[in-house]
Amino acid sequence: MNSHFMLLLQLYMESIQDLLAPEKTSIPINEDARTGEVSLPDVSVVKVQDLNHFSELLQIGEANHHAANTKQNTESSRRHAILMVHARRSINQKAGDETVSQEKDVKSNLVGGNGLPRVRKSKLLIVDLAGSETLEKSGSECHLLEEL
Repeated sequence: MNSHFMLLLQLYMESIQDLLAPEKTSIPINEDARTGEVSLPDVSVVKVQDLNHFSELLQIGEANHHAANTKQNTESSRRHAILMVHARRSINQKAGDETVSQEKDVKSNLVGGNGLPRVRKSKLLIVDLAGSETLEKSGSECHLLEEL
């Protein structure tokens, strides 16, 4: 069974915001003191159906991100963005969702005889850092000064 999940965040003005659910702002970061694992409990994790759905989700996130006009850029990114995609695929599934015969599937898909199917997992993490513009060259004023 294939499954793909994604989340899309931005760090803007020292606050984490969910770009797929823009009403979620100031999301806390939790760190497990024992394991050091970091989690964001209030972030939307969306199951991706296909490539078109993935593209739609990216467009939603792009529409919700902060940008502003400066003298150096007509669309200056005002935030750091983080895209995380988790993908899982059973070993018995091949590209195009072809499956091998059930008998061969059962024999080849067992790990060490424990009866558990093998699963390939991967995580793609993309970070888009906000540009660094100098105050004098950007011409930023008022609220934009706080962003720089």
